[in-house]
Amino acid sequence: MESSLSLFGKWNQSVAELINHLEDEDLPRLLVEAISQLVKVEAVMLVLERRDKMPVLLYDLGIPDEERALHVDAYFSGAYLLDPFCLSVDEGLEPGTYHLSEIAPDDFYQSDYYRTYYQEASLVDDVYFLVGPKDGVKLSFAVGRQHDHPQFSEDELELFRLMNPLVQTVLTKYWKSVWETKELPEGSEGRMRAQVEAAFNNFGASMLTDREREVAHLLLKGHSSKSAAQKLGISPDTVQMHRKNMYGKLDISSQSELFSLFIAALSNAGNDLETDPLAAYMQPGEEK
Repeated sequence: MESSLSLFGKWNQSVAELINHLEDEDLPRLLVEAISQLVKVEAVMLVLERRDKMPVLLYDLGIPDEERALHVDAYFSGAYLLDPFCLSVDEGLEPGTYHLSEIAPDDFYQSDYYRTYYQEASLVDDVYFLVGPKDGVKLSFAVGRQHDHPQFSEDELELFRLMNPLVQTVLTKYWKSVWETKELPEGSEGRMRAQVEAAFNNFGASMLTDREREVAHLLLKGHSSKSAAQKLGISPDTVQMHRKNMYGKLDISSQSELFSLFIAALSNAGNDLETDPLAAYMQPGEEK
């Protein structure tokens, strides 16, 4: 096993390299190399998050080409609306370092969103650095482990927290030097965030009651019936009743089918901000 002194020397060399390239577009790669001197990571995504804009992928590492259609394109086209980290950012999460378990709803690890965007991508653990280089702009830097590698240990999570000041500083400098003066991309081929969020908010509006839609939204985000009940101020039994009624109206029998229906309807949503995307998708002759 490599000595602490040797690791510290490699970390110092990597940090020195970072300092020499703070204004370079290649900085994210060098930051990953520095982090990996102390904690090995395999999957990385640096994402631009702006108020009222679609998230934009600025850098990634470790995502196979054959998986990009599902795990990148679909995510940035609208599936991010169910991501616990994105939801937390929208709710005012402060810059810092966060493990997925710290921000995810109670039933998230049993959700279809987790199975689709984590397990099927062979992602076994995830840590987020959230950086706020200016008002209205956030950079999320997600580092994860894939395949047969172990989850991050408590010691490794503490190392990430200790790295946080460096990550905050270098990514803030990177933003100001590389991106702030550029014409920033809209994200997902120019699709408007308002359009995507309206599709989410209107999902099921033509078929479900307001309360049934609220329950559907919380279940899709990874909340259990108990957690959904706490959010809505009703009993778990009442949530179960709304869930049963919702499933009956949508002609489905599981949360997996609800998730599949949501993703399919979202991908077919039009430009009308007032229309339920599910209505068009479930018209006679359409296959679910």
